[in-house]
Amino acid sequence: MKTTPPCGSLPAPSLRSRMGWLHAWIGFVAGLILVGIFATGALAVFDTELTRWMQPEMPHIATLTPGPAALEAASREIATQEDLHHRVFMSLPSSRDPVLRVTHMDHDVVQSTAYDPETGAVIPLRDTAGGLLFFNFHYTLHMGRLFGVILVQVVGIGLMVTLGSGVIIHLKSLLPNLVVFRPRATSPRPWVDAHVLAAVLFLPFLFMAPYTGVLIHANRFFPATATERPDRGPPKFKPAPLPPLAPIVADAVSEFGENSLGFMQFSGKAVSVYRADSSEIRITRDHIDYDRVTGERMKLVRKSSPVSRTSQFLSGLHMARWAPATVRWLYFVSGMAGYVMFATGLVMFLLKRRRTAAARPSLAMNLAEGLTVGTVLGMPVACASVLWMNRLLPASLSSRLEIETSALFVVWAIMAIHGMGRGGEKHILRGWMEQATLLAALLILLPLLDIATRWQWMNGQDQTVYLAVDATACLLGLMAFHLRRVLVRKMTSPPASPTTFSAGVAS
Repeated sequence: MKTTPPCGSLPAPSLRSRMGWLHAWIGFVAGLILVGIFATGALAVFDTELTRWMQPEMPHIATLTPGPAALEAASREIATQEDLHHRVFMSLPSSRDPVLRVTHMDHDVVQSTAYDPETGAVIPLRDTAGGLLFFNFHYTLHMGRLFGVILVQVVGIGLMVTLGSGVIIHLKSLLPNLVVFRPRATSPRPWVDAHVLAAVLFLPFLFMAPYTGVLIHANRFFPATATERPDRGPPKFKPAPLPPLAPIVADAVSEFGENSLGFMQFSGKAVSVYRADSSEIRITRDHIDYDRVTGERMKLVRKSSPVSRTSQFLSGLHMARWAPATVRWLYFVSGMAGYVMFATGLVMFLLKRRRTAAARPSLAMNLAEGLTVGTVLGMPVACASVLWMNRLLPASLSSRLEIETSALFVVWAIMAIHGMGRGGEKHILRGWMEQATLLAALLILLPLLDIATRWQWMNGQDQTVYLAVDATACLLGLMAFHLRRVLVRKMTSPPASPTTFSAGVAS
């Protein structure tokens, strides 16, 4: 029997309206961080290629198998760093990074020496934060492996809540939204279309990314699930001379296969050779331990329990180190779709609040609009600034790595301050236009910067990575330039209603 609410009482809010509140507020708060996480995550898919672009001295290397001369030269460097009490490891050549690298930690700063895998000659490459800077920001916000990772996990849970509530809100129109986009409709319809289209087309990826990302680091929330990790501090052993590494590498190849070796670690008793993450979809960390003195094989270590294999699969699915270039491009496009989804979501949130607050402007509203500008466009500007800083700084400068890292956050802070300075109904549109102009200039001119600072090494280089980075930057720059044109056209047209960025671009 159907009951009616008592006279004078309001009907209970529907599930859809409850989800709308949840979707809007959690989406806005988490979105201010997630646009940066998605932007740097998309770049992190090609972190190794970005590092190669940021080291333009890299010659073309055809041989990926390390020869005895290269391994002997690397052994001497390893011994030197161990004598200085640095923890050291050696990365073996791969198709994405064709050099032999000896890397050590010096007061939390990663430093490496690159060798030609055939001759053992040192390749003089500049120090750079490389693509690893974007990778680290993506999962730690550069705030440490404990607090930073936990914060990103909390935001990732917020992403899943936002997606789930969004699906409930748009459940009846999910399929029609796959093919509907009306850029010239009345605001806010174009923003709703772009927001839903980006979300629906890439919904499986957008659910997979936070789900696997949270589970990868679940031990931060549940310490009882933590697995033993190697000591990250200085080695506590007196290093013995290393055995010849060539026979060890040959034996590891016979076990794991050609081009399937990742890196080598060194302890007081053993030399460990790890299987490459790119050898299969699972990140297994399978390795072989060899006696530090004699070089004889001691044991093969595999983790093959169902729990371990599941964790390895989720880690591999999230990081995509196994993926060929075509699949990594799909990850890149999906990451950019996540960025677009949250950028348009932030704009719609502010558009709705600006209309209700038009008669009583508030400082909170101005700050929210300014932070949105400084995040949606400020983070891409900061990422592009890192690439410019990499090529403009002298190659021999000792503090290059620190300056590149600082550039990301200093420029981002400047863009956020600029956005908040332009916050408010009268000036926010100009703030968006100015940052879109800067972003377009940095990206469109990046290929010219690349050629101007790399021409002396271009002969004999493999141009694939450089062309890919330059072309992608130019394409994204043209999109930013189109955004600028739309904003300028709106600024010069007579206002028909309270002007915000959202209403301006949509009209």
